[in-house]
This record gives sequence, C-alpha cells and structure tokens, in this order.
Amino acid sequence: MVDFTQSLPICYALSAIGGILEVGSTAVLAVPDAREKEGVHLPWWLPRVALASNVIMQLLGSLSANLFATWFGPVSVVAPIYFSATLLTNLIVFGFILGLEYFTRIMMVGTYVIAIGTILLQVVGPGVQEDQDDIVELLLHPSAFIWFILLLVAMIISTLLLIRTVYEEKKQIAILLIARSSSYTLNLTVSRAFLLNPTFLILVTFVIIKVVSGAIYTYAIVVQSTTVTQSKFVPLNATAIILVNAITGVIIWQDWRVISSWTGYICVFLLLALGCDLLLSSANNLLTNENAEYGVKKRASIIIESTPLREFQLARSFGTRNLYADIGSNRDTGRGTSTTTHNYLSRAVSDISQKENRREAWKSLFSTPETDVIT
Repeated sequence: MVDFTQSLPICYALSAIGGILEVGSTAVLAVPDAREKEGVHLPWWLPRVALASNVIMQLLGSLSANLFATWFGPVSVVAPIYFSATLLTNLIVFGFILGLEYFTRIMMVGTYVIAIGTILLQVVGPGVQEDQDDIVELLLHPSAFIWFILLLVAMIISTLLLIRTVYEEKKQIAILLIARSSSYTLNLTVSRAFLLNPTFLILVTFVIIKVVSGAIYTYAIVVQSTTVTQSKFVPLNATAIILVNAITGVIIWQDWRVISSWTGYICVFLLLALGCDLLLSSANNLLTNENAEYGVKKRASIIIESTPLREFQLARSFGTRNLYADIGSNRDTGRGTSTTTHNYLSRAVSDISQKENRREAWKSLFSTPETDVIT
C-alpha cells in the first residue's frame, strides 16, 4: 500500500476544498438559470456544459473530501470542516458575490458560529495517530466491530425503507437522517482503511462498501429534495452526520487517545448544534447539493428535459395522500388542479419562516401537516 505521512493541515485543506467545490458545482447551474430568468437568451448547449461542469466539480469535491482527506488525518474532522466550508462558501458566493439568495442576519450568524466551531475543532480536536497501520486490529475490538456492523445494518435497512415508499414527513426525515449519516460515515471510514494494510478480501469488501455507500448517499439526496422540507432537514442532517462521525472516531479510530481537550471538544459540538439551530429558524436551504432550486432537482430537470414524462407519482403510506412531483414546470395534469412537490415545499418553507421563534421551528419538525393535503 502507498504510505502517506499524516498531516493535519493537508487533511483540513482537502476537506475544505471539497466543500468549496460543492458550492462551485451548484453555482455553474445557478448562474445560467438566473440569467435565463432575467430574459437573457442562452445558447442551447450552455445548460449541458453547465451540467457537465457540475458533475466534474462534484466528483473532484467528493474525491478531495471523502477520500484523500481521510488519508492525511482523522476521519472525524473531515465532516465538520467540509460542511463548514460549504456553508461559508455558499454565503460568500450566493449571498455576497452573485446575490442569488437572500441571507438574513440570523442565517449569517448561524453560519459564522459553525465556522468558528470548526476552527476551534482544529485546536482541541483529535490529532494524528502514526501507530495505526492495521485495520483488522482496529476492527477486532468488540466495540469497534459492533459499531461498524450497526452502521452497515442501519444503512441497508434505511435504504430499503426509502425504496419501498414515501412516509409522512417526520418518519421520512428520521429514515433519511439514518441513511445519510450511516452511509457518509461508512464512506469515510473505509476510505481511511484503504491505507491500513487490509487483506485482499477486506480490501474488496471495503471498495464495495465505498461505492454502495456513495450511491446510497446520493440517492438519499434525490429522495430528500422531493419529499421533505429542506429548511427542516438540512441543519439536522449536518448535525447528525457530524455527531455520528465523531462517535465513529472515538469508537473505531480511538480518537480518545489524541483529543487535546475533552471540554473544548464537547463545546465545539455545542457550537455546531447552536449554529444549526439558528439555521433551522431560517427558511432558506444553505447546503447547496440539496438546494431546492439549483441542486439535485435542477440537475434532474436538465437530464429529463427532453422526455415527455414530466411527472411521477410517489405512493404515500398514510391514508390516501399521493405526492406528485413535477420535475419540469407546473401544469395541469388532467386530474384537476395539481399541486406539485415544488409548490408544497415552497409553502412548507414559507410556513417555517413565519415561526416567531426557534422553539416553534423545532416543534414543527416532527409534526405532521393535517390540512395541507397533496393531491
């Protein structure tokens, strides 16, 4: 196996680059779309070039943060730095440079709190462990093996549940959180394990887990973009992924041996939770890959733009409620007035933005709408 010298600065830089490329990949779709809405005529090939650029930047960002960064430092610091870089870059690019999104003072403060917490993480968080050179030895610890299997089982079961049907929102959020946090954590874990002298069988197994977990994570993003309110889910998702990765770092990677300050480490996660709490009280979706207008839904609309099938039905498991998602544009389906997923999400986001305080926002997170029926 290739020997990589541990380096925290390189680990931090690669994680941040992944987050920056994430924002850039969305910006290349957002700018042409904004110009088209302003009435500027765009050549027919530009959306396809933008889509290709989006995919390339997504791939480079994923390789940087989800693979290479784990080779130079603790996997538990990759997720916080990645999400923090995404949030901060999104604020700068979409809020200050392009002006395509409006950021309230609360949203800005929430972003800054998360960024400051991430900076503090680099001071009090786990350092490098040069003596870790055998993944089998690490996983043979009972607690590490049990936790790894739990993550694997959680990823598989949650994915099967997502494929089966679409649930009421509170259940959908819970399943999506499990699917995304478990798949992301496994993806980072096996990436790091590639360098720790795995046997051929273990290496092949980890490669399969790497590919499958990445596919599941992407699939969960697509499901999320059409089934849950983004302003509710996005901050919770970031918090869940960061916490699950931190637990994995302690149990599997033995971060407890190299944490500089437990008090500071705990306070960092309190800061991250507070920042996400501030973001939950706002209506806009900050994590660009899940951006309701320029993220996966926009990519999907470009891909299937030339096909006659514009709508698809997702069965709801509660009562007779059905969800119709119009990927292209809103139109009459022949069944009377059709309410699209986009409109539903817009109303849900508007409702959450009208909450007078964050307590109401958190309470509404697990409440099922009783009067807003989608037909």
